[in-house]
Amino acid sequence: DKRFSQGDTFGAIKEYQSALLAAEKNGMAWNSLGICLAGLNRHAEAEHHFARALACNPKDVMALYNLGYMHQSQGRADEARSRYRECLSLDPDHLYAIVRLGQLAESEGNAKSAREFYEKAALLPGGENLTYRHFARLCLSEGNNDEAREYLHEALLHDPQDALAMAMISKLYLDASEDPEIAATFARQSVSLRPDLKSGWLQLARAMD
Repeated sequence: DKRFSQGDTFGAIKEYQSALLAAEKNGMAWNSLGICLAGLNRHAEAEHHFARALACNPKDVMALYNLGYMHQSQGRADEARSRYRECLSLDPDHLYAIVRLGQLAESEGNAKSAREFYEKAALLPGGENLTYRHFARLCLSEGNNDEAREYLHEALLHDPQDALAMAMISKLYLDASEDPEIAATFARQSVSLRPDLKSGWLQLARAMD
């Protein structure tokens, strides 16, 4: 865990594998190894490891959530939804499972259901800050740009390094034909923090244009 927290994913993988050689039914090690592999985009292997964790303990909420997230990232929405609902049957206040269910509803065009999930999440400890960007995205889809901007600024007050929020604010400025220099500043910060984030680069290109 210490190696993983320090960014040494491969070192962490080696340690988790050693742990499993010592105790094959170590569900935490299976789950943690799955997280490492998912971070390396080795999704099929990660899914296998989460399944092994659940074989050790079918009520492992963390493994259920991680398996659901794997399914969601692979576009397997129905399977992801089932795993998240299993999480909530064991832990009704599982904040991240509720947020992910909101994301699934949103991706399917069900804004009403998505908002209900986000509102439920916002009432939980730590949930209000976590849901700012999600509410902003809903507002944008509904054409409520001013409200979306307020949510995004709240998101950045909570987390000044929220690269996704920065990319969204940049897009807001550009779509409204407002100051492109401000839009470019937000977009540059976004790509600096998350160079893998496509939306940041797209807004930066628009702003430079």
